[in-house]
Amino acid sequence: MGLLGKREIFLTVADFLWSSFVVVPFVVLFWRGTWDILGDLVYPELPVKEGIEDAPENISRRQLTGIVCYLFGLFMRIFLDLSKFHLGEYLSKQPALLRMLGGLVYTGVYAFSGVAFWRGIWHLMIQDVGEKTTQLIVVLIGSLLVLLFSKVSRSLISSPLALCLDTHANTFANTSYFKRSPEAKGWFVVDVIFTNLVVRQLIVFCWWSLWSLENSFLINNQIGERDSYVSYDSVLMGYAAATLAYTLDKLIMKSTSTKQYITKPLQYLVTVIAFFGSVNVWRGVWSVYDNFLFPGIGKELNYLVSLCVGFLVLSVMLLSNTICSDHIASDFDEGEIVNIKYWEKKKVESDSDEMIPIVE
Repeated sequence: MGLLGKREIFLTVADFLWSSFVVVPFVVLFWRGTWDILGDLVYPELPVKEGIEDAPENISRRQLTGIVCYLFGLFMRIFLDLSKFHLGEYLSKQPALLRMLGGLVYTGVYAFSGVAFWRGIWHLMIQDVGEKTTQLIVVLIGSLLVLLFSKVSRSLISSPLALCLDTHANTFANTSYFKRSPEAKGWFVVDVIFTNLVVRQLIVFCWWSLWSLENSFLINNQIGERDSYVSYDSVLMGYAAATLAYTLDKLIMKSTSTKQYITKPLQYLVTVIAFFGSVNVWRGVWSVYDNFLFPGIGKELNYLVSLCVGFLVLSVMLLSNTICSDHIASDFDEGEIVNIKYWEKKKVESDSDEMIPIVE
């Protein structure tokens, strides 16, 4: 094996370890802080009197917090998706510092709205669908099949198996389902609405149903609550599945086979494994935070510190775009399914002296 081969292996391993043990903890940290801040601000549950299992008014408050978060996230995402092209074009003509700050502000608002959107759907699904095994299996299989047949199943993959660098092009990229531009006018609006009302909701359905289903078979992990045990099983399974998906994806890319009936099923297998790994890594890391993060400070300050530290650290690493976790990735793309090149891209940039963006 030559020097170039050894360097490629080293950078591949470095990218995976960097994404798994540096990037994803800060991405989950931001989500955890934002999610719990919304829980404290938007119709928080009232204290339950001793001897009463649940306060009747809390049932309606859970419904309200879900509706408010969902509508806020939905309308903000639609507005931001509709305006991103014009804002991106305006900032592209500004000085580098203003362009960078404008991109960070846009990403921060977009990510916050995304967490609200996910939290709203999550709570509404718990209240309206329930967490019985049968319902969860139906939602999981149904949503997954729709995404598979719609050729956007790769959109289920998140960190540690997806990175998105903070470049102007990535921040203001077209992430809708039909990839319509503002020139399409009415069809562009329809595309944005369809993406948010259908595709992104199906992604949340898949994550919610798998996460909740695992509560029935693995260590229970209720978001925002300190559970009796940390979900170490999810940590181990998540990183094992992530390693397997990353390895299989590399092997498929190295394969010389052009037979679609072999490569396509393998690619879908990698996608499903990567989805499973992403959910379990998040589930495990979130559980660790709920049990051990900043135990000496009040919960409100705890959540605020989580949000700010997560966003600031990722911004310094030029990876704040990774927080959004909702790019609509097409299954028709011939490139790698798991694209987490970070140090390898930096090496290429240093060799060629030109920026090459990381694309999810």
